[in-house]
Amino acid sequence: MRNTPPLVLATQHGPLRLLTLNRADKLNAFTPEMLASLAAGIDEAVADAATRVIAITGSGAKAFAAGNDIERLASLDGVAAYRDMMAGQRALLRLHDCAKPTVAMVNGYALGGGFELALACDFIVASTTASFAFPEITLNTMPGWGGTQLAVAKMGLACAKRFVLSGRRFTAQECDAFGFVHQLAAPDQLFDAVQSIAATLASYDPFALEMAKRALNRASELPLSAGLDFEAAQYAVNFASDGARAGLRQFIERQRARRTAQSDSEPATR
Repeated sequence: MRNTPPLVLATQHGPLRLLTLNRADKLNAFTPEMLASLAAGIDEAVADAATRVIAITGSGAKAFAAGNDIERLASLDGVAAYRDMMAGQRALLRLHDCAKPTVAMVNGYALGGGFELALACDFIVASTTASFAFPEITLNTMPGWGGTQLAVAKMGLACAKRFVLSGRRFTAQECDAFGFVHQLAAPDQLFDAVQSIAATLASYDPFALEMAKRALNRASELPLSAGLDFEAAQYAVNFASDGARAGLRQFIERQRARRTAQSDSEPATR
């Protein structure tokens, strides 16, 4: 019996867990099994204390992910299509609400569901050869894995309409100008760029990052007054943590040491 390669590969690089969509011959287009494997990989990374940052990329040189498998999708009836969209939304919400920082390492095409996957991450680091599109409208359909909602939240209504209603493919450079791509890198420097971001994030207290991420996510979901209340509550929860207390003490000690050093360096006066 032939061994079937895993649909999602997981590799550890210090504090960074890299999940690689492993269907390069189909441009990493999603099947239900691949989506389930990705969700499981995210859950495992969240449960692993040594993993501080989660990154997602695609195998091969062409695609991050080309979205849903169109041949399979075309065979579904309305009820099955609805359930398929709900499954996709649940998987992407795992990233959006994940307690740990997430990075989309976009190495090629990010189309449809692949674009939605990237938008569900906290950071998008894109190869200079990458491109992004919601081509669904050209097939007389629309994004269904949270694309309309995530696009508005991440790039604003006007820009989201530009993508969703045109079906046009945009270059990584154009998306960088739009503001939702956080960093561009040459193809051979893409992973180094992601590792650098991961190293910075891993240097901070994980609970503080989690609380800050939760507050930021709610900013696009709640009215201002409710969002401010949520932020204050998150601040209070974090403030009571050991990490926050230690961080404040360290700051005070550094300030005292700096003042002492300055005092010792001043010339004596008569």
